Amino acid sequence: MFTRFPLLEFVSSHYTGGRNILDQDPTSQRPIHFEATRNLFRTNVVDTYKIQARLSLFTSNIYHRPSNFSEIRSNSSRVSEKHQHMLEFNMDGFWSASTNMLCMVGSASWYTKEGNPLKLNAVLKLKFPGFITLKNSSVNGILESLASPNDFDYFDPISMMGFPPVAPFKYNYTLVSNEECSVPKVKSLQDSVPSMRSLDICSIFMQGFRTYRMEYPSKCKNCSLFGEDDVYLPTFVSLYAIQCSREDKKVRFAVEFQDRRFTPYFDFFRPGISLIGEGTWNGPKDELCITACHIFNQSDPLDSARVGDCSIRLTLWFPVRSIMKTHAMEGQIWTTKFTDDSGSFRMAEFQSFDHSRENYGQKYEYTQLEKVTRVCPMKKRVGVKHHSGYFSFGISVKHKNMVSSGSAFAIFVGSRAFNDYTIVNSEALPLAAENSTTAYSAPVNITFEISFTLNISSFSRSGISSLNLSLTDYNSVKISAEGLYDDETGQICMVGCRNLIKNASFDCEILVKFQFPRGNRGYMKGNIESLREKSDVLYFEKLDILPLTFTKTEARKLIWTMDLEIIMVLITDTLMCIFTRRQLFHMKKRPEMVNFISVLMMLILTLGHMIPLVLNFKAIFSRAGKPQSVSIGSNVLLEVNEVIVRIVTLWAFILQFRLLQLTWYAKRNRWIHEIRTLVICLSTYIIGGSAMLLMNQKSANDTIRSQLSSQSQRSIWGDLRSYAGLTIDGFLFPQVLLNIFHLSKGNALSHSFYIGTTFVRLLPYAYDLYRGQRYIIHHQFYWLYIYAKPRAGFYSPSWDIVIVCGGLVFGLIIFLQQCFGARFMFPERFQEHNDYKMVPVTSNEA
Repeated sequence: MFTRFPLLEFVSSHYTGGRNILDQDPTSQRPIHFEATRNLFRTNVVDTYKIQARLSLFTSNIYHRPSNFSEIRSNSSRVSEKHQHMLEFNMDGFWSASTNMLCMVGSASWYTKEGNPLKLNAVLKLKFPGFITLKNSSVNGILESLASPNDFDYFDPISMMGFPPVAPFKYNYTLVSNEECSVPKVKSLQDSVPSMRSLDICSIFMQGFRTYRMEYPSKCKNCSLFGEDDVYLPTFVSLYAIQCSREDKKVRFAVEFQDRRFTPYFDFFRPGISLIGEGTWNGPKDELCITACHIFNQSDPLDSARVGDCSIRLTLWFPVRSIMKTHAMEGQIWTTKFTDDSGSFRMAEFQSFDHSRENYGQKYEYTQLEKVTRVCPMKKRVGVKHHSGYFSFGISVKHKNMVSSGSAFAIFVGSRAFNDYTIVNSEALPLAAENSTTAYSAPVNITFEISFTLNISSFSRSGISSLNLSLTDYNSVKISAEGLYDDETGQICMVGCRNLIKNASFDCEILVKFQFPRGNRGYMKGNIESLREKSDVLYFEKLDILPLTFTKTEARKLIWTMDLEIIMVLITDTLMCIFTRRQLFHMKKRPEMVNFISVLMMLILTLGHMIPLVLNFKAIFSRAGKPQSVSIGSNVLLEVNEVIVRIVTLWAFILQFRLLQLTWYAKRNRWIHEIRTLVICLSTYIIGGSAMLLMNQKSANDTIRSQLSSQSQRSIWGDLRSYAGLTIDGFLFPQVLLNIFHLSKGNALSHSFYIGTTFVRLLPYAYDLYRGQRYIIHHQFYWLYIYAKPRAGFYSPSWDIVIVCGGLVFGLIIFLQQCFGARFMFPERFQEHNDYKMVPVTSNEA
């Protein structure tokens, strides 16, 4: 009993109290975990055992942690990371098998409000049931402080209650039977699957909470199952299997009336809105029947807490699925406590969420195949098979410059449910696994669920604004589709339906196509388009689809590309070291020209080397620096190469910083021209940045924003970061201005330095043009870029050309300034010369 199952677990247990050290609200409820260790010893007393256990109390987000907590943690081995969220007692005590009582004492380390270490000593008393049935299956107890109420380490008593799993032979199912659910059902015989004999109920409900939406009858009075006001009624019901018997197909359930889809597994149990029940599978009716009971007096676990009033009934079944009926489960809940009031609660319905990926062996009813044959005429088969293993994959959805991500997964292929559960179906086609290939003798029926998220700025985008009518609470569009898959052409052609949420209707004038490559060559492509006229209010423009999954061939190409980019980064950083070193030699050879070098230019170049080092500092010394790697094959060489790249980048930064230092010292008291250059450059940068931000806010279709993440538009910080990269690419701009102010003529910069640095800064844009033409890389995988990262600059075909041309123009201007003078481009009257002209002299002598 004390070695196999926890005595109290998070999902079906809770505690209250402990206000002095835990929550400020004494009525708040938190999860608890209590599990005995494997140290169990006999004693001299009959049926009494000495045990050791660990009691874990999860605290709220508001708890007392000292301001110097990190320092204390580093200096004390007793404090670990988990203490930030959990108070843990190590307990020793005795358990009496005859009385089913447990008494233990223990201690825990904690902190006062002021942050001082605190040791808590406590006694734990737990009461276990003997003959375990649903009504007496709770474990109740209390944790009390051993300190005096006036002591600083005293805390209020902590009451606890839970319904833990026990060994199968110790639990007796006494309440549930198939006759308990003998009440007129909402469903008809044709609504449910004819045979579910192979269904494994335990595998469905033991994986976690299953949440369903509830629907109440109209004009319902006294509809609350907990005696509360009908103004607020729970809209969700969640089921969790505490334990399950596969042989008898019986389950002990925790029934919670809350949404458990997005809460963590260890979120606390709320007995005030929960029921405890037993369920059994009714084979003849192919439904799950559950008898559920209320939990009374949960605030007094040792004395009056009990399970009773088992008048609640639930039934669940698995309906036949179709393109407009996309949920996997349906059910109803009612009470056997009928009253004379005709408006009192009788029955409520619930069902799983639409577009569910779950399948439990139910059948599918194809209703759109006739339309599919009209809009997608199949080619004549010639016997050459087109194999594909793509039946579940992530997708990238694109409309003009809008890019979003989503998923597409098969629900049925033929009559076979395509899911994660092992279900035997003799009528199913011989379908292989997701990552394998299967050939069919004829086009096969297939159904898909497709969903993708719309970016906020695309809600009012012309061309696809009608998709807003189908937006869910999480800004996603969901489409159910059914059609034909031809393994010769590799094409899936389907008719899709989307739910018009506001109108509670469907738009089934949608065409969905997927074209798969032959074998591992090429990429899957697809599109979603409306079959309606452009003037129709539900019309939307075509959406292009690309996969977010890699084939083996694609993965090999990607790894090769990443290796190439690492080599390019290494080469360019090495060249920067060489070019910077050449400039240092030039300054040593021509010290009189150092004063004519722009400090602002050197500062920009230094920051350009420093910022990547700061962002990736950990990668130099540790593999914990989140290297850019993929989970295919060995990543060791890739990570080592990245560390080498950053070491070379560090060396380039040191040399560049030395250039900045020498340039700064050479200025001495001659800063007037440098200040003028700084004023003009800063004004230009501010005006350009402001214009960029205005363009970002006003134009959702701007080409600057073509490099978007999958879930949201570029942030302002992302645009500023790209603009900073553009500023570094134009590093010669301050030098051009300083030359004009100085009227300088001469080689202040060595040719190898400014030409080589310009080449290094412009090479990523030229490579981005080449990469865009040769490879199809999705915006969702921007983090795979190592060279020419999209978020480090304005990378797009148009910007690549503009920036390359701009950089070449700056380089050409510097070359001409050093050859012909700083103001060579101005009219001659603006060019001031220090040279003397030779003029003829006439003699006055006779």
